Amino acid sequence: MSIRDLRLVNQLGAAYLAVLTVVSALGGALLATTWIRADMVAVPGTFLWCLALVAAALVTTPAEPPRMGLLSLAWLLSGLLMFASAMGFYTAVLETRGKRVEAIVTQVRDGTEKGRHLYYALADPEGIRIPGELGAWPGAEIGASHNPEGEVGSRVTVIRDPEGLVDPRLPDDVDGAGAVFIWLVVFTMTAVVCMLAGRPLKPRVMVRRPRETSETGRGQARRRRRKRRLRRS
Repeated sequence: MSIRDLRLVNQLGAAYLAVLTVVSALGGALLATTWIRADMVAVPGTFLWCLALVAAALVTTPAEPPRMGLLSLAWLLSGLLMFASAMGFYTAVLETRGKRVEAIVTQVRDGTEKGRHLYYALADPEGIRIPGELGAWPGAEIGASHNPEGEVGSRVTVIRDPEGLVDPRLPDDVDGAGAVFIWLVVFTMTAVVCMLAGRPLKPRVMVRRPRETSETGRGQARRRRRKRRLRRS
């Protein structure tokens, strides 16, 4: 690969990575806020995810993306990047200014997703409503058939945002090191695929057969006549 090709890889691959990273990071930060209910994030999340692919494809306008398959793979990874960005955002907010409180459940709501998923409205010890909802109960495990569930009046220790920007979380769910690690792994995977998608396609080598000239045709005719004479003799 020439220096010019490497430069093209850096330009186009970096453009893909920049678009997917920015859209995923902004989308993740938006979805992690209390502005959107946790069980309703699928709709705006899907819209932003599709927007990321459209924006990445427009980078090569007016030409078509040279490696659409790899670009699509990078786009699929950007969905995980959006999830990792949301996790990193709420973790950063709660680790920076979060307050640990023993909250009281004031309302239990079953979400709109398939299956049973409960969300808990909470109040602090003074009875003041905590913005957002708690989406997991202590001891609950993903995939378990008998998860513990809270009820109105139950007490639970959470980390809440005094400004109400993000939902309250269980202390075990606020892990800055884990969030950074997950984000870096997904970002690295996305970056590698973006750089591969930015590689220029190899030009096709067209092999043209020389046209037969009149001299060549006359020579072939003479050889055919000579062969016929030899067969007759």
